[in-house]
Amino acid sequence: MSWGRMLLMGNVGQQLDIEAIEDDMVRLRARITSQQSTDRTQDEALITLRREVTDLKLVVGELARLLVATGALPAEAVERLVRGVDRT
Repeated sequence: MSWGRMLLMGNVGQQLDIEAIEDDMVRLRARITSQQSTDRTQDEALITLRREVTDLKLVVGELARLLVATGALPAEAVERLVRGVDRT
């Protein structure tokens, strides 16, 4: 609140201060709502990415087992590959 405005303008100055504060509150609420919407969108994207990563891990694991089971790839080669990936 501006004391100078209140002293010079009395109730009118005080009312202007109240309106300015209310305007600030409206802008802050809008900013918070926008940020929450962004956060929700990012959370949803992260959930989707985590599901995709999990699915990819399952597929790669099954492909490796299939390649070893059919003899197309020796188990040692898969183990070396896994150890290399785990180091990074």
